[in-house]
Amino acid sequence: MDAAARVGGSGLVLSRPVTFVTGNAKKLEEVRSILGHSIPFHPLKLDLPELQGEPDEISKEKARLAAKEVNGPVLVEDTCLCFNALKGLPGPYM
Repeated sequence: MDAAARVGGSGLVLSRPVTFVTGNAKKLEEVRSILGHSIPFHPLKLDLPELQGEPDEISKEKARLAAKEVNGPVLVEDTCLCFNALKGLPGPYM
C-alpha cells in the first residue's frame, strides 16, 4: 500500500492505513464486506481490556488505548446489547 492513500472520492488523504483492531477474526470479515476498499486499513488482533462504563466512553477509551499501542490511527468496534424494555439492561456491564 502507498505511504499516502486517498480515501474514496472525499479528497481525504491518509498518511498511512488505519489499523482495524479486534480480538475477533469474524469482525474483520464483516468490516471488509462493509468498507471494501473505501478506507485503506490493515487488521491487527489485539486483545484490549474489557472496559466498563457508558457505551460511547468505552469506545473512546478503546480507541485511545489501541492508538497508543499501534502508534497511529485505529478503528475499533464494541458491541453491547441493550433493551429499552429492560431499562438498558444487560448493557455494557454484563
